[in-house]
This record gives sequence, structure tokens and C-alpha cells, in this order.
Amino acid sequence: MSTGTPVAPTEKPPFSRRVLKLEHAANVGPLVHIALWMGMTAAALFVPGASTWYIAVPLIIVLALLNLSLTIGVMHMHTHRPLFVSKFPNRVVDILCCLPGNLTAAEMREVHVLNHHRFNDGPGDVTATTGMDKGIGAIWYWVRYGMVVKIHTVRTVFAANPAPRRRKTRHQFIFDLAVYALVIGSVWYAAGFERFVLFYWVPFLITQVNAGYFAWLSHAPARGFTDEPSTSLNNAGNILNFLIFNQGYHSVHHRYPGIHWSQIPDKLDYMRDVNPRVIVPYWMVAQSGWRLVVPGGFLNEGYGNKWKARLESRLEAGTVRSRYLPWFAWI
Repeated sequence: MSTGTPVAPTEKPPFSRRVLKLEHAANVGPLVHIALWMGMTAAALFVPGASTWYIAVPLIIVLALLNLSLTIGVMHMHTHRPLFVSKFPNRVVDILCCLPGNLTAAEMREVHVLNHHRFNDGPGDVTATTGMDKGIGAIWYWVRYGMVVKIHTVRTVFAANPAPRRRKTRHQFIFDLAVYALVIGSVWYAAGFERFVLFYWVPFLITQVNAGYFAWLSHAPARGFTDEPSTSLNNAGNILNFLIFNQGYHSVHHRYPGIHWSQIPDKLDYMRDVNPRVIVPYWMVAQSGWRLVVPGGFLNEGYGNKWKARLESRLEAGTVRSRYLPWFAWI
């Protein structure tokens, strides 16, 4: 018998979710980065003439940046919040993001999501920068970071009597490493030794240092600050945040680790409480490591104050988001 109450029509899921199975339409951005890496790597390895020095050098630089994008950027987002709503494409993303730097989704989850976000560079954090925030200790952190991540993951997922979730993670870890070895070995054979060393192993090694540097830089320069919003370094440059999907706002990420990257502009009022010294404009890649020899070289109070003034005016006007690319912040 009808109650006479009208039933609201069910809202039709957007095309991106219904057909492409994307969790959010904005996730096409990270997928473009994956496609660019695949295309650039294939061109470097197999297009004649790519090994000519004036082509090879810029190719290696671009590949190193794309490697970091997939390894720390896309994989990072994907582990916190999967790009797809379907299991199979998510597992494909896991493996594709593993190829540039041999960082599996299991490692990112165990080390970053479950460990780092719990202990936040403090006691218990296996990637803590304690005692390694300056000098040779800092450089050693950058170099050994990848090994620390691997060792912790192996100890965790291969521990005796693991919980069912960790047993599943163990199986995925083994499977992803096996696929990685098979793909890399096959492409190495097809491309030839010299070209593969030049266009895969050189960017790979650069990525290992860059990943360690990024992890170190996110917290080490801010170790002198005890208030929660200021314990992370924030890169507020608009162009970089466009390329890394708003992830330069590290304080916001630690406060709201589960939100979609396109929602970060809605949370930038949190940056009002961040000490201006830990708001910086430079790119968070190893080329900025020269600041290590300058006391306080990683901090930038002048820039931070100017940026926070711009933030206030944008918040007041309601124009924090980019006018033409509304998924991104533009301060």
C-alpha cells in the first residue's frame, strides 16, 4: 500500500565513477602522470637517437621527476585513498607505481600510513629524523631511507602469527615484487644493457635519494617546533602543488590524512596556525639540499608571512581555489 510519500529519485553516479570506476573525477590527474611516465620511459628506451647526450640529459631529468611523482606522489595518494572504486584497477595502479622506484603499496601502507602517521616523526616512527636533522646524518638518512622502508615492511608482514590483514599484505608484497622483477627484467633484456642503465637505473638511483630527501624534508627542518600544526614543513608554491596535487601542504595532510587531495583547498584555514618559518617556496627535491650547509637554510619566515597574508585575503574573498583548475589551491 502506498503511503503517498514521494520517493526522491536516486542520483545517477557521475560518468567517472559509473564507467571509469574512478573514486573522484580529479583522479584523472594522477593517472596522466602514470601515462606520462610510461610513455617517456618507452620513448627513452626504444626510440632511436634518444641516447644522444643533448636528448638523454633532459630525458633523465624528466624521468627522475616523474619517478618521484609516481613513487612518493601518486602512490602516496593512492595508499591513503585508492584512485578507483574497483579492486582490479587499484591493483594495477599499485604495480605501475612500483615500477619506477621499487616501492610497493604494502611498504607505503605499513611504513607511511600505519607507522609514520601514528607516531609523526617521534618515538616509534621507523622513519623518524631524530638525530639525523643536520650534517652527514641528514645525507645518510636520504641515502638509506629506501632500505629502512623495505626492512620494516619485511619485519612487519613476515612476523610470526600475523593478523589476517597483514597476511594479505604479505601476499600482495610478494606478488608485486615478483611482477616488478619480471617486468624490469624483460624490459632490460629488450632495451639493451647500456640504454636501460642510462634511462632506468640512473633515474631510479636519483629517485631513491629524492624519496629519502622528501621524507626528511617534510619534518627534519621543523623539529624545533612543538606546536602540532608546525611540526611539518609546507611547500606552498602554486606550480609545485599543481604538479603534486596539493600535497605540499604537509601540515594539512597530517591533520586530515584521509581526505581526497582535491579537498585540501577547503582545509587551508588550518594553515593560519602554522608557524610562517615552516612555509617555504622551493621545490622539495634533492637539488635544494644545499640549504643543509646554511644555518636555518630550510626555513623562510619572510615568505611564510607574505604567503599567510595572501591566504587571509583569499579566504576572506572565497577564492582559495584556482579559478580555472578548481581542484587545486592557488594562493
